[in-house]
Amino acid sequence: MEGYLFKRASNAFKTWNRRWFSIQNSQLVYQKKLKDSLTVVVEDLRLCSVKPCEDIERRFCFEVVSPFKSCMLQADSEKLRQAWIQAVQASIASAYRESPDTYYIEHLDRTASPSTSSIDSASEPRERSVRGETILQRIQCLPGNEQCCDCGQADPRWASINLGILLCIECSGIHRSLGVHCSKVRSLTLDSWEPELLKLMCELGNSVINHIYEGSYQEQGLKKPLPSSSRQEKEAWIKAKYVEKKYLKKLGSTEILINGERKSERRWSVKKCRRHNSATTVPKTRRRYRQEPGSTSPSTLSAGTVPPFLLFLMDKDRGLSSDSGLGGSTDGSTDILVFGSVVDSVTEGERTEARYVSEDSSGEAELEAEPETSDPEDIRDLHPGALLYKASKARNLPVMAEALAHGADVNSVNDDDEGKTPLIQAVVGGSLIACEFLLQNAADVNQRDARGRGPLHHATYLGHTGQVCLFLKRGATQNDGDEDGQDPLSIAVQQANADIVTLLRLARMNEEMRESEGPFGQPGQYPTSSPTEQQYKKCIQEFICLTIAEY
Repeated sequence: MEGYLFKRASNAFKTWNRRWFSIQNSQLVYQKKLKDSLTVVVEDLRLCSVKPCEDIERRFCFEVVSPFKSCMLQADSEKLRQAWIQAVQASIASAYRESPDTYYIEHLDRTASPSTSSIDSASEPRERSVRGETILQRIQCLPGNEQCCDCGQADPRWASINLGILLCIECSGIHRSLGVHCSKVRSLTLDSWEPELLKLMCELGNSVINHIYEGSYQEQGLKKPLPSSSRQEKEAWIKAKYVEKKYLKKLGSTEILINGERKSERRWSVKKCRRHNSATTVPKTRRRYRQEPGSTSPSTLSAGTVPPFLLFLMDKDRGLSSDSGLGGSTDGSTDILVFGSVVDSVTEGERTEARYVSEDSSGEAELEAEPETSDPEDIRDLHPGALLYKASKARNLPVMAEALAHGADVNSVNDDDEGKTPLIQAVVGGSLIACEFLLQNAADVNQRDARGRGPLHHATYLGHTGQVCLFLKRGATQNDGDEDGQDPLSIAVQQANADIVTLLRLARMNEEMRESEGPFGQPGQYPTSSPTEQQYKKCIQEFICLTIAEY
């Protein structure tokens, strides 16, 4: 494809210039005039992703992002923008088919740098390699992560960070061609990883996500691709799985007979996950499990038989299931479906609801007791949006992933609860990782409720310092007041929260310095590599790390 596009310059003035663009030999190039020599914008499209940009001063814009830089482009119409995005995605897929993976790996090894989203400065290749191997070991110890989520190839070294899965290099290329709105691909060994993102990956994993996205393919008589399958077979499977979502089970479709009778009226709830230190470090030794009375033995669980969000029922004859997490009911005749009662289906007893003790520990580190559940709702009110809303407050990431897979709007508004969003509910629930998961899946960090309070307002009211830092890092504005005219800083002052007051003032000072140091007073031209900017980011990241350490 070729044609005229406006390109935003990378200079201080961010001017827009009209250039003749084309895609040639897996490269994005342009010319000032048709007789001029070609200027290469992107050397290898296999390293890139493309996404539409709405929050910008111009219409019909899209961005081509590589590990080294990004290029903002503007088409003449929405139709042309979509055509260019599809052309770039098609070229990415074509480049993977035409060039061997070995070249791709070698090229990355020579040129890869830390992700542009990371605040970490560039490090020496050896240090990056050591860090990459550590991240790889941490994430690969989760159930199912020893092989590619989509084809079963051993030792996957790529990840989709918004899905929480590991992929082989060929499947990662297919995911990249889907676009970042569907899958955000990152290397486990070549990119830098923020602690909150690493923690997020350790809360999900291939087993959990496959129970969601592959829930019904066996019932349909289909076979999953193998490592030896052709790229075309893998591509068809991945698109059907994540884009068309053909293999999902119907939400709440589990049918259970109780005393030979099928109950027609039921309620549903979501199990709350308590904050604890999940498996974010490589276990030195195998864990020994102490099974509680009435609990399920890890050896009886298998990746193919236990879904990550079992639904448990209660009736007047059976009472409560030991795994339901319910403390009782005033109506013994009402069945209750509890989403998230088993967070993971474990292999080799890696993670389970039973308490465990590390053999290399002198003491006994035990997980919290069975978490509570959210307030039961009528089964007729069960839909993906409601499930996401409840699960966000309950800090239950597998159930959140299930709701998103079924089409829940990540920015939906609950008119029955002051217009709050799932992200605000995650703030109320107190989980920084739940907030990170929603943000990775396109949650609006500045969307406010009916009282004019956004996620930053709520985090400040509740004194959640880590969440405040996360939202500031993601570009949350702190200048807007709520219905009472209170902005986050004034709220923090009233709450006498010294940490949050300091952080908000530091963020404000950083914004002011950005504007004052830009040429001719233009905002946003403050160099991100300046010592002041780096110190601000370092401060924000340290608070996030402290929060994660306590999670």
